[in-house]
Amino acid sequence: MNFFGHALAASWRGRGPGFALGAMLPDFATMLGMRLVGADDPDTADGVAHHHATDRVFHGLAPFARAVVEIADDLMARGVARGPARGAAHVGFELCLDGALLGEAGGAEAYLAALVVDPAVDGGLAWSQPDGAGRWSAMRARLAAHGLPVEYAEPERVAERVERVLARRPLLALDAAGAALVRRAMPSVAERVAAAAPAVLVGLRDGLDRP
Repeated sequence: MNFFGHALAASWRGRGPGFALGAMLPDFATMLGMRLVGADDPDTADGVAHHHATDRVFHGLAPFARAVVEIADDLMARGVARGPARGAAHVGFELCLDGALLGEAGGAEAYLAALVVDPAVDGGLAWSQPDGAGRWSAMRARLAAHGLPVEYAEPERVAERVERVLARRPLLALDAAGAALVRRAMPSVAERVAAAAPAVLVGLRDGLDRP
């Protein structure tokens, strides 16, 4: 699940912006090419734990697994190699899901509030890289200035991000022909994800509510 989806799931708990921030921080750390090692603020630490719990539930959901297999099969039928097709299906689903969830109640408010949470919280974050604090501070400022990640509702821009994400994984990286095929397929991927989103949300809520 991608960061906006995590903000939405965090909003279901009725916690403050520090909790929503923590729920997104592992994804932001990955985007920065580093790891979040720890968080001193209790709400933020709880949010980080919620992130991992949410991912465990999400990746076990049948609507997600079924859609990823169908998307990968479609990409392979179009001519994308097996490994990149599977990678693009997984990443593409998660990014398109953010776009499909932008209008869900509570998500936008939780996301935007988390990006302007008390800056003192940042001082309690520990990163795997010595320059992590500065890199995160700059990223948070950019995200806050940008506002909602509406680009995830735009298939062409999602395809560009999928290509960049997979480029970090040599066995999954798209070649030029594969990237072009993914770009052409992404509108249908977005439609498939939007159709699966209601069932995904129901399953996610149910899974997170179980003891």
